[in-house]
Amino acid sequence: MLDALYTAASGMLAQQIGLDVIANNLSNINTVGYKAQRAAFEDLLYNTISTNQGATQGQQMGLGVAVAGIQAQFDEGSMQTTGVQTDFMITGGQGFFAVRKPDGTTAYTRAGNFGVDAAGQLVTQQGDLVLDAAGRPIAFPNDTKQIEIDPAGNMVAVTQTGRQAVGRLGVIAFTNPAGLELAGQSQFRETANSGAPRSVTSGESAGKVVQGVLEMSNVKAVDEMVNMIATQRAFESVSKVVQASDEMLGTANSLRR
Repeated sequence: MLDALYTAASGMLAQQIGLDVIANNLSNINTVGYKAQRAAFEDLLYNTISTNQGATQGQQMGLGVAVAGIQAQFDEGSMQTTGVQTDFMITGGQGFFAVRKPDGTTAYTRAGNFGVDAAGQLVTQQGDLVLDAAGRPIAFPNDTKQIEIDPAGNMVAVTQTGRQAVGRLGVIAFTNPAGLELAGQSQFRETANSGAPRSVTSGESAGKVVQGVLEMSNVKAVDEMVNMIATQRAFESVSKVVQASDEMLGTANSLRR
């Protein structure tokens, strides 16, 4: 009965974490470039309930559940047309934009709601520098009137004196995007599990860059609501195991009276 208490408690904790993940997904349903997450569960160690070593088949009892990890889902989010010339979306692939953080490190994002700072550089909403295919910041002339990008990702600034090439917008691919580390602000960081980043040309398998549109969150509200109901019911069911175990222990203790 004590094993049942601890096993049920592990189930309640796992379902609580699962509900936390669902709440985070629903909170970010309108966040540009956000990737929905899901909690992955695994069973814990097993206890052998028989000392008969000659026939161990069917003699192991599970000890509960644990959260194996929180996995991001990298399917493409919905497209929102904005018409803003510094808004970009990678469509048809799992590529990322590369950005340089204030500490000099590089992060990767699907959120293409960029802008231009006072120095004429392409930046994220947080002020991180957007990098080109060579890993350099993208800067526009002060008299830029319009920004254009071709299917290969080459960016051109239209100025009062003509057209000027400013670089090719970097599109980065990873062998295993699911291995990326979540860094907040719709950004990810490279890990050993993700593999090394590699620069690709827009239009390849990593996806094509489209101007004037944004990739919104890939969270599906209906799916998350269904998951929330299922998680809540699972939590309630496991809590009843705790109640039943407590009643059984109370009955056992009362036998001495």
